[in-house]
Amino acid sequence: MVTDRIVDHCQRVDGDRPALPAHLLDWFAVAVGGAAHADSSPAILEGLRAIAGPTPDPETDATATVVPSGERMTPADAAFANGALAHSLDFDDTHLSSSLHPGAPTVAAALAAAEGADASTDRFLAGVAAGYDVACAVGEAIGPESHYDRGFHVTATCGTFGAVAAAGVVRGLDGGELRDALGIAGSQAAGSLQFLANGAWNKRLHPGLAARRGIEATDLAAAGVVGAADPIDGDYGFLAGYTDEPNPEAFDRLGERDAVAETGRKPYPCCRYLHAAVDGLREIAAEIDPEAVDEVRIAIPSAGVRLTGEPIESKRRPDGFVDCQFSAPFVAALTLTDGTADAESFLRAVGRFEAPPRWDDPEMRRLMDATSVGTDPAVERRFPAEWGAEVAVTADGETHERSVHTPLGEPETPMSTAETRAKAEGLLAGTGVDAERLVEVVETVDDRTVAELVDAATV
Repeated sequence: MVTDRIVDHCQRVDGDRPALPAHLLDWFAVAVGGAAHADSSPAILEGLRAIAGPTPDPETDATATVVPSGERMTPADAAFANGALAHSLDFDDTHLSSSLHPGAPTVAAALAAAEGADASTDRFLAGVAAGYDVACAVGEAIGPESHYDRGFHVTATCGTFGAVAAAGVVRGLDGGELRDALGIAGSQAAGSLQFLANGAWNKRLHPGLAARRGIEATDLAAAGVVGAADPIDGDYGFLAGYTDEPNPEAFDRLGERDAVAETGRKPYPCCRYLHAAVDGLREIAAEIDPEAVDEVRIAIPSAGVRLTGEPIESKRRPDGFVDCQFSAPFVAALTLTDGTADAESFLRAVGRFEAPPRWDDPEMRRLMDATSVGTDPAVERRFPAEWGAEVAVTADGETHERSVHTPLGEPETPMSTAETRAKAEGLLAGTGVDAERLVEVVETVDDRTVAELVDAATV
């Protein structure tokens, strides 16, 4: 049974993963950056405070920290806050074959559980590793394309199971309790793609809700609540209800894979389906004058076209942060005019750093109108093993083409140490968090306490 495989893996998991420090640095940076730059963050935090009620007493109650403010909440509420903040810029890490963001929900759940239980760093790291492994396996098993077709957001649904694994390992749940927690999570996994209709903030909430569910399910299980048997592959389980193309064989690799090492980190704060296109357009931008561009053609996997290119009329007229993140025409226009779509460039273009938003800029609009988005047989054939792109830009009567198989940040084309640190420094600038200190603490995490890790990410 799938549940037995997950429980067995969680009880054996090793947190000694070479790639984990870089992913932790990335998670803290995007969470702190989300708090500083996402327009949704003040409302999300204020709403969470209203839901949470009175602040718990750290002398008598289990509490955990919200970054970077240092505010203390219950572990469930802190997990919600941090998970939402880590995804609020859509700049968090991405596992391609499962099409989800594993870090946002699983690190948030593991960190809150570790603080609440005063767990060791080794236990925290093991929980994070388990969360990645389980979330990615469930994501592959659900068949991401079919799951999307049904209107579900993979990070929200499959991230719930990863968060349960992360919190359960950190809290030291036994096999029976873990089974019950996963069974409880089977009735909690939720998350709709309807946020695409208006750029809603639901998407930013999703990893936070998943992280919170991880804490709540393990709380209930530890208290003796009996969860459903076979919540994933049962007759009425997750696979039966959420996909037309289940792939339970994905669980065969549990215990053999390192999902952290399989997960890429994003150099650009937009939908991951667009990153290979950005890589190609960056090269072309160095060869042309953007004012001379007549046509831009982008071919990406069809699943990405649905998210970033349809309906094309609205994608050419984004009017908010989320709209821009999921607009291939906007990202193309930005890359061609700025030569990149990195954190500073993108945030400035959507109205951060006291700059006016550029979606109404005439030159940006002209380039967006010149951009078409579709797929290509070669790109589609290689997906999901590769999230590639074919791009072509016609300028001054000459067509410049690029074919990118693997975007920057994937394990095959990793961000360098300098690029990783530069991303963190860019996100932490002006937040009050000392980037140099956070880098130092995360890179020596094996020799640090969880409290030291949290302290380095708070102001």
